[in-house]
Amino acid sequence: MSSLHEIANLLTEKDHFFLATHVNPDGDGIGSLLALTLALKAQGKTVWPYLDDPIPDFLDWLPGKELIRYELPKGDHWTAIVLDCGEASRVGDESGAWVAGLSEVIVLDHHEISGTLGTRRYVEITFATAAIVFKLLGLMGVSLDQEIATNLYVAIFSDTGGFRYQQTNAETFSMARKLIEAGVNPAEVAQRLTENFPLSRFCLLKQALSRLELKASGRVALSYLSNDDYLSCQAKKADSDDFATMFRTIRGVEVSALIKEYQPGEVTVSLRSRGRINVAELAARFGGGGHRFAAGFRFKGKIEDLYKLLAKELEAFFL
Repeated sequence: MSSLHEIANLLTEKDHFFLATHVNPDGDGIGSLLALTLALKAQGKTVWPYLDDPIPDFLDWLPGKELIRYELPKGDHWTAIVLDCGEASRVGDESGAWVAGLSEVIVLDHHEISGTLGTRRYVEITFATAAIVFKLLGLMGVSLDQEIATNLYVAIFSDTGGFRYQQTNAETFSMARKLIEAGVNPAEVAQRLTENFPLSRFCLLKQALSRLELKASGRVALSYLSNDDYLSCQAKKADSDDFATMFRTIRGVEVSALIKEYQPGEVTVSLRSRGRINVAELAARFGGGGHRFAAGFRFKGKIEDLYKLLAKELEAFFL
């Protein structure tokens, strides 16, 4: 594994960067990507920030979001930086294969189970990938302006659940303080991320709650959303974000899961745990990833088949 000093030196030497994060991108992936994009552009670098899926509406206000590209660049002269994941398949089908074919691929990730992508890897088990980017920018001598700081703060706020999750520590608040001193408005960020949802989200939530089942004597919470649900609610993929986290808050629940079929046959699963069960290990069995408290994977097939299989796997933790 490379050191952050080595990666900082490489970023200073190179001039053309392709940045990407995982499919179904979250606040940490997008915030980290945009913060690093803005920092590299400020140093005169050519940067191609890429997403395989559209940026969710609730993050559509982030500084620099207009720079995001949804198509791959030409040529193979790019140095790739993959943020918040370390497996090519999680970058996207076509884009992951393209990245894996480049001669220089840097992975910056904070997950316990990260994958094998990258010619240079820096993986630190910490509260957010944005924490790694924060340290990297410091080593590069980048001054935090309001736009970079806002992206980093949103990323950290998102992956710590508003500073509630288990990996939140003194370093988290120390970074947050420095980002606020750089111009972040914490009240505005909290409002935009937690009180800014479309009605379609609540339509989906109603459907998911109507199917919610507690198994293993109340220690497992499991539900699903079908493609018909997304269509009838006129909802987007991101409208069901964090439902699994919500189900984990039920008293007595140790692990929760939500199965989502946004497109027919295109199924994703969000897994959440209080920590006793490492859901990243379960996700890895299905080709996914994440960390102990939050993980996910994609599945090709029918919801009903996956539901039965996943229920069996989750209940097995408590036999």
